[in-house]
Amino acid sequence: MFKAIKIAILLVIKYAGGFWLAKQLNKGNTCVLCYHGFSYKDESSFRPKLFMKPEHFASRMQWLANSSYKVVSLQEATKHPHKENCVVLTMDDGWAATYELISETLAKHQFPLMLYITSYYAAKQGAVINVALAYLFWKSIGKSVKVNDDRLDSTIECLIEKHKISQIVDEISCALQSVAFQERQEILCQISEQLGHSLLHNNQLMFRSLNLDEMLALKKLNVDIQLHTHRHCSPQEEQAFKNEIMENIQFLSQVMTKEDLQHFCYPSGEYYLTQLPWLSDCNVRTATTVQSGMLTPQTDLLQIPRFLDGADVHQLEFEAELCGLASYLRKLL
Repeated sequence: MFKAIKIAILLVIKYAGGFWLAKQLNKGNTCVLCYHGFSYKDESSFRPKLFMKPEHFASRMQWLANSSYKVVSLQEATKHPHKENCVVLTMDDGWAATYELISETLAKHQFPLMLYITSYYAAKQGAVINVALAYLFWKSIGKSVKVNDDRLDSTIECLIEKHKISQIVDEISCALQSVAFQERQEILCQISEQLGHSLLHNNQLMFRSLNLDEMLALKKLNVDIQLHTHRHCSPQEEQAFKNEIMENIQFLSQVMTKEDLQHFCYPSGEYYLTQLPWLSDCNVRTATTVQSGMLTPQTDLLQIPRFLDGADVHQLEFEAELCGLASYLRKLL
């Protein structure tokens, strides 16, 4: 009900000229958009902020192409002053579907896109365990799951209930840490078979990261590969944090030159002010959060706000973010 009321109010504001006015007041500012993965099957219903239908993303990009907004790189957006209403496209994690499902859309528009890649799963090439497990359990509410493998220290058996999914995922993920990566993947497949839900689509593994060949192919489509830590974590201890970045740089330097790897995205938006000088020590020039807002001349470039677009975002909500109206409303409320 709240969503419907919100959309109705935005519709009235738009046709009363509010979107146009906000756009005029925000000339010179930039809306930085954030995307994640894309849906092979029903993942957009599973986690709408994490997975978007490819056709939904294509419609967003076509709308931008037809609009008066200027789509620019993050590097260009941070150069002030500029007089246009600008939009920056960013994408987190580096899911394989970025290449498999939306490369045609990227090729069609050739918009500059910054893609932040976490490198552990990109190097290992298997399904991201915690996300794959959460998806399987989301599809299996009411069923029982039993993880009983000689390679594990204990047996885990439980009924899958909606409010317990996160707890079960954490318990199984923790247990799997005691075995090698390939063994974890094998046990994940056993769980998938037990629950009767495949993690394959057209014989390709779901929930995997881009490989090096796919990254190189995306580079040709105006995609800028950048940093997102090695293990998708945000340590609060200085050396551990810097090690995450250096391992990330080491892997991604197979695709980009080390000198070009100067842009960073905080994993899951988790960051601490103590980390900002550590980023500077690693030659990082910009860092993006998942806090909503506009990039302005006053923005700290190591705390750049972004709007997280997703399958659950209405077109009017999307437009309200681009023009800056949503930012004004958040300040008022």
